[in-house]
Amino acid sequence: MSAGRRGDFDELEEDPLADTAERPDEEEEEDGEDLIGDNMAADYEDRPELDQYDPSLVDDGSVHEPLTVEQRLAAERAMDNRDRRRLRSEPGTPGFPMSSSGMSDAGSGPETPGSEGRAKRRRMARSGATPSEFGDADDLFDDDKDVPAYEYDLAHEKLEETLSKGLGIDARLERKIRLSFQQFLLKFKLEGQTEPRYPDMLRKMAEEDHRHLDVNFGHLQQWSAQLVMWIAEHPARILPILNETLLAEAARKFGTYKSLVDTEETELRAAIHSFPVREPIRELSTRHLDRLVSVTGVVTKRTKVFNEVKRLLLRCAKCNFLTAPFDVEADKELKPGSCVECQSKGPWRVDRVKTLYRNHQRITIQESPSTVEPGKMPRSKEVILTGDQVDSVRPGDELQLTGIYRCLYDAATNARTCFPVYKTEIAAVHLHRKGDVKLIELTEDKVQQINDLRRDPNLRERIICSMAPSIYGMKHVKTAIALSMMGGQQKVTAGKHRIRGDINTLIVGDPGLAKSQFLKYIEQTFPRAVYTTGKGASAVGLTAAVTRDENGDWGLEGGAMVLADDGMCLIDEFDKMNDNDRTSLHEAMEQQTISVSKAGIVATLKARCSVVAVANPSEGRYDPQRTFAQNVNLTDPILSRFDILAVLRDESDPVQDERLADHVLCSHIRSHPDANGDDKAVRPKLEQLASHVEPLDQELLKYYIIYARQKIHPKIADIDKDKLANFYADLRAEAFRSGGQAMTARHVDSIVRLAEANARLELREHVLPKDLNNAIAVMLESFIQSQKHQVAEELRKRFSRYVTQATPVVDQLSALLEKMLKEKLEHLRNSRPAAAAAPDLSEARVEVAELVRATEQHDVSLDEVHSFMRSPLFA
Repeated sequence: MSAGRRGDFDELEEDPLADTAERPDEEEEEDGEDLIGDNMAADYEDRPELDQYDPSLVDDGSVHEPLTVEQRLAAERAMDNRDRRRLRSEPGTPGFPMSSSGMSDAGSGPETPGSEGRAKRRRMARSGATPSEFGDADDLFDDDKDVPAYEYDLAHEKLEETLSKGLGIDARLERKIRLSFQQFLLKFKLEGQTEPRYPDMLRKMAEEDHRHLDVNFGHLQQWSAQLVMWIAEHPARILPILNETLLAEAARKFGTYKSLVDTEETELRAAIHSFPVREPIRELSTRHLDRLVSVTGVVTKRTKVFNEVKRLLLRCAKCNFLTAPFDVEADKELKPGSCVECQSKGPWRVDRVKTLYRNHQRITIQESPSTVEPGKMPRSKEVILTGDQVDSVRPGDELQLTGIYRCLYDAATNARTCFPVYKTEIAAVHLHRKGDVKLIELTEDKVQQINDLRRDPNLRERIICSMAPSIYGMKHVKTAIALSMMGGQQKVTAGKHRIRGDINTLIVGDPGLAKSQFLKYIEQTFPRAVYTTGKGASAVGLTAAVTRDENGDWGLEGGAMVLADDGMCLIDEFDKMNDNDRTSLHEAMEQQTISVSKAGIVATLKARCSVVAVANPSEGRYDPQRTFAQNVNLTDPILSRFDILAVLRDESDPVQDERLADHVLCSHIRSHPDANGDDKAVRPKLEQLASHVEPLDQELLKYYIIYARQKIHPKIADIDKDKLANFYADLRAEAFRSGGQAMTARHVDSIVRLAEANARLELREHVLPKDLNNAIAVMLESFIQSQKHQVAEELRKRFSRYVTQATPVVDQLSALLEKMLKEKLEHLRNSRPAAAAAPDLSEARVEVAELVRATEQHDVSLDEVHSFMRSPLFA
C-alpha cells in the first residue's frame, strides 16, 4: 500500500464502515470519504525493489513425490497435536473459547455435527472458559494413572457462593468434580475388600450393553462428603457432569461406548441410588424443589413412549445453511439469532435427520395403600422417564424411586385456578422395582443357606408349618397356600396353546377362622401380591378399564389381576361379588389374558397370576349335611377353575381347643410391645415337644420362594401315568354318583401342576413318584371336603390307598393314635356327671394292644409300629 494511502487512514478519526443503524441518536454524516482520489493510481505503481524473494526460502529446485492418504492423515494428526499444544500453552481471549491470543479464525463458522471435540467446546462455551483454563478433558482419561488426592479434593470448594450469585460452575471446579468422580470409579473399595468395586461393574455394564451404571450414594459419601452434598442439593447441575465423566471413562475402556462419543447419539447415566432420606409423596413441598428425593409408591398409569428432542439442529429456510446445535433444556430459551451464511434472521426449519432425540415417557406413582393414614386418600405424582428407563416399569409395580423434584409452568393449571401456580414432577434418576421375582438378586450367603436346606429330610413339612405360623393348625390350607406360592411350570403346546402353571385356591369356611388373615400373610410374604375385596371391586376393577386421559384420548388402565401379573391376586369376600363381575374372571383365571374391545381399543392384556380367593358360606356357617355347591353360592364354571378347594369348619374339640387357646395366649405374650427376652421366648406346650417341626425364619422363607421360582423348573418324566388315569376315572365316577365338586379335565392339569409345585417345594428339577402321591392326596382331600359328611367318610375309606401312599407311615400312626385318644377322652366325658369337671387329656389312656389291633385294620406292619414307638414323634 502506498504511503499516501497510509496517511489517509492515519487522518481518519472514525471507522467509515461502522454500522450506523446501531447508533440511531447520531446524525448521519453528510460527506463521506472520497475513495477515488488524486493519488489512487499510486497504489498500482510498479516497485521492483519490493518484488524480491530470499532464495533460501524458495524451494523450486527439488521435486516432491505426491503424498499418500496415510501420509496425509499422519501429517494432519501431527498438525492437530501441534495446535492442541499451542492452545494449552497460550492464553485465549475471554469470551472467545475457541480463539487463541489475538483474533484468530480458529473455531469460527458453524460446527459440523459429529465433529471431534464438539462436546468439549460446548462445555467450555457454557462456562465461558478458555482452553487453557479448562485443560484438555481427554487428559483425565489417558490411562489409569495415580492422581494425587489434593488434585480432586473438594472439601474447601465453595459452590453455593457461586450459584447464589447466578453464575454457573466454573471450568476449574468442573474439572475437579470430573476428576474426583473418575478416581472414584477407578479406586473406590468397600471395607474389607482388596479390589475396587466399580471397574467390574463397568465391565458388566459394557457386556450387557446398558446405558446406566448404578452408583451407591453411600459409597460416594465415603469417598467425598462434599460431592454427595452437592449431588443432594444441586443434582441438576452436578449429575450431567458425572454422566459425561462416566461416558468418557467407559469410552476409554470399551469400544461400544467410543462410538457413542463420536456420534453423540446418547449418553450414559450415573444412576444414584440408596439415598438415605426417604420422603412420603404427600410430604413433598417447596423445600424439596430442585433437590434429590427418594420416594416409594405404586405405578398406576403409564403413557406410551414419545420422542423428545435432545439436540436441535436448524437450517435456514433461505440458504439451507445448517446452524450450530442447540441443547434443548426445559428452562432454557432457544434463540437461533441470525444465519451465519446469509445473515437472515429466519425463517428456520428443523433438520429432522440430524436432530438427536431420546425416549420420553410419563408414569404416575401413587402412595402405597398400606402407608396411607386412615381417612385420607392416596396422593400421586408424575414421574418422567428418559433413555433406557422407559418401559422398565408397568402399572402395579412398587417402586423405590430416586429423582429430582422440580417445578414446571403449566398453563392449564393456571387457567383452572385463576392464579399462577406451578406443576411439580419428578425426573427419575434411578428406579428399583420391588416385588418382581425375576429381577430380585440373591446374595451368595442367602443362596448358600437355601442350598443347605436341600439336605433337610423334613423340608416339605417345615415349609408348610412356616406358612402363617401365628395361625394354629389348618394344615390343609397352609399346604394349599404353599403350593400356590410355588406354582407349577407353564407350558406352550405345539399348537401354540398356553397351559398355565399358576395354582388357584378357594378357601371357604366359618367366620372367625382367620381366612382373611391368610390373605394378609400372603400379601406381606410374596414379593408381588395385590389384595382386593369382592364387595369393593367391580369387573373393570379386577380386569381392565378404558378411561380418558387429560388430553381426552382413550387409554387402558389395568385392574387388580393385570397389576398382579407374575404374582398373586388375593380376593377377599369372593361370595359378595355380583355374578356379572365373577363372569369376567373366567378368561383371566384359565387363559390368563384379559381381552378388551371398547371405545375403538382392541387389546389383550396379560394376567398371569395365581388367584387365592376367600368366601363365606351362604348361610353364615358351613353345613356338613349339604354339598359344597349348596353351601356356597358359586357356579360350576368358576369352581372348576380353582385347583384346590379348602373348607374350614369350626368344630368343638376339647383337645384342639385347649391347644388353640394356649397358642393364642403365647402369641399375645410374645407380641406385646413391652415384652422382654423371657416373654419372647415363651412357646406353647405343643411346640415344646420333641416331635414339633421347627418352621423356617420368615425372612429366609421369602428368599426361598424367590429362589425356587427363579431357578427351579421341574420336569415330568418318570411318573405313574396309569395311577393318575385310574385316580381321575374313579374320582370322576364318584363325583357324578354322589355330587359335590364337579371333576373335569382341568383337574388332570391341576394334579400335574400340584406335582410340579411339590417338586419345586423341595428344590428338585424332576417330579418324583412321591410328588404325584402328594398331589393326589391334596386333590382328594379337596374333593372329599366338598362332599356331605356321610359321603365324605365313605370316600375317605374308599380312597384311603391313595392317601396312605402319599402320607408317611409315622404320620399315619400319629394321626391314628390322636384319634384314639380323642375317643377315650370323649368316653370319659360322657361317663361323668354333667356337674363334674371335664377330664384332662392325661387321664385318657390307650393300651398297646388296642393300638396294635387298630394298626392291623389299616394294613400297617408291626415293624413299622415298633419304628414309630422309637421315633421322637412318639416320645
